[in-house]
Amino acid sequence: MAASPISFGTVVVVTADKDFAAMVAEALRASGAGISDLKVRTPDKLSGELADPACGLVVPDLDAFPDGPVAGLSELYREAGPQVRFLAVTGVFDAEVARGFLRLKLQDFLLKPVAPSDLAHAVARLGKGDDSGPDSRIYAFLPAAGGVGNTTLALQSAALLHEAAARRHQTTCVVDLNLQHGSCAEYFDIEPHFDIAEIENRPDRLDRKLLDVMLSRHKSGLAIVSAPPCPWEMRSYRPDLVGRLLDLVAAHFDNVVIDLPRTWFPWTDAVLQGSDHVFLTTEMTVPALRQAQRLAHAVRERLDKDARFGVVVNRVDAKGSPSVSLAEVKALFGDAFAGAVANDYKAVREALDQGRPLGEVAPNSRVIADLKAILADPADLAAPAWTAPLKALLSRLKRSGPPVAKEAKRHA
Repeated sequence: MAASPISFGTVVVVTADKDFAAMVAEALRASGAGISDLKVRTPDKLSGELADPACGLVVPDLDAFPDGPVAGLSELYREAGPQVRFLAVTGVFDAEVARGFLRLKLQDFLLKPVAPSDLAHAVARLGKGDDSGPDSRIYAFLPAAGGVGNTTLALQSAALLHEAAARRHQTTCVVDLNLQHGSCAEYFDIEPHFDIAEIENRPDRLDRKLLDVMLSRHKSGLAIVSAPPCPWEMRSYRPDLVGRLLDLVAAHFDNVVIDLPRTWFPWTDAVLQGSDHVFLTTEMTVPALRQAQRLAHAVRERLDKDARFGVVVNRVDAKGSPSVSLAEVKALFGDAFAGAVANDYKAVREALDQGRPLGEVAPNSRVIADLKAILADPADLAAPAWTAPLKALLSRLKRSGPPVAKEAKRHA
């Protein structure tokens, strides 16, 4: 249960932009947080306000610092007292900035353009003391090759996570990032409603109300974000569109399962870096295993050491393969081997044809047992808190674009 709202006391807004200062003042009023005084200062006019014991929150516009967001934030940290919380806003974000924010243990940050409602929500979370971790557990499934069953594994995993989460009154959402060739909604026999054209040129229009309209829902309650397929229109959508979508989903669902396309887009790195669990899916063929071996190294380079990574080998026959054995596969991937999923083609095909989760069609299928074993996180046995630092990036990090990128939230 979240703590009762607290008072920030004095709030200091550091900016040279009068419109930004006015928006922050509006968001503070809307947040319901307790505030005794609001001070607006430019970076060169600070004179001890952050060291004042009455100061509880600083909202810096990091674009106002000529040496960049990380250097500017570091300077503010040196001036601030230990009780001060930071909610930073920046228009420039990349991997280097992300590492800097994580190193500084930033409580939260938003990427411009910032909607007042988003800022108010972030302030309210800090005011309730609810900054101990990210909103969601993020599971990303990335195929090493075409036809390895990545979508099937992602969807069946989401169904298992949803079943377990529903007993705890939690929610689960699948995000189909195969924006041209997606089939997540069709696999569950529901209509895809995510209308990219509606928000493509104005990602900031996507808010919780519009997201609810664009969600598809399975009768079990599992939510799916999936766009109608348009394979005749191959293109790369803007990173800030993907970022805005993932930001909202991560803020409002307890579990998020992402079905990634095989093609590596400009936003793929951000999605991987922001995930708690990344599963690279492949199958028991020599070409697919070779491709998985190459990709495994590339993916691991992009992940924080605390994020969980594993290779999942799909469609493994009980008798093994005549060309390669499961023992050889385990040796190939070493500690990156997450597990093997049995080849139960008949049951999986029946589930797909009926548009139902495999657990409803064949609850005793070996596929179900294998996926449960793969999804089980040993860290959950040791600590209830989620501890992978970069997973917090997913609810913000995705607003990525070549110089103007993402909005991220740090692990407290």
